Amino acid sequence: MLKWKTYRYSLLHVLIVFMLFSTSFFRKPNGGKWMLAFMVLIGIVSFSVEYMLNRKTSDQKQETQRVKYLYLIMFQIAMTLILFGCFQLVMNRSL
Repeated sequence: MLKWKTYRYSLLHVLIVFMLFSTSFFRKPNGGKWMLAFMVLIGIVSFSVEYMLNRKTSDQKQETQRVKYLYLIMFQIAMTLILFGCFQLVMNRSL
């Protein structure tokens, strides 16, 4: 299987996160630097978790893989929202 097909959920997640959260960062001073740091962190978390999931589910049934990918997507969304909240607190110097 091609590499981009193997990691299509993480790639799609990173693209959606970029589209949704970029305007929020660019309204602040030095928003580009914060956006770059946020996207690098999201990319590392997303791709590393999907890599581990691919290693663990490569020999399992298709139905089990689907359920685990559902958990992957839920984890990615939760982690994105948590990291976004933390970045906003740091950018506003509230933390």
